[in-house]
Amino acid sequence: MDEYDWAIQEAKGWLEVTVAWDGGGQAVEVYDPVRLAQSVTNETARLGRFTAGRLLVVPSVTRKNIESAISAIADEGFFDHG
Repeated sequence: MDEYDWAIQEAKGWLEVTVAWDGGGQAVEVYDPVRLAQSVTNETARLGRFTAGRLLVVPSVTRKNIESAISAIADEGFFDHG
């Protein structure tokens, strides 16, 4: 993605990324706190629940924040368990 695409994603506050490594990969839903709260409120009002697979919350949805957080949680074994 270029800078314009990242600016749009940061404004949206949400992005699904696929983290890939040798022999594997997983989708991760990345939210900023404001968008997460909105999504939780909207989904629970509409469906009575909110679910998310692999959820990662960062201060803002920027490439730097996502890469930094993915690196940290990978080091902590986040992706080691299915």
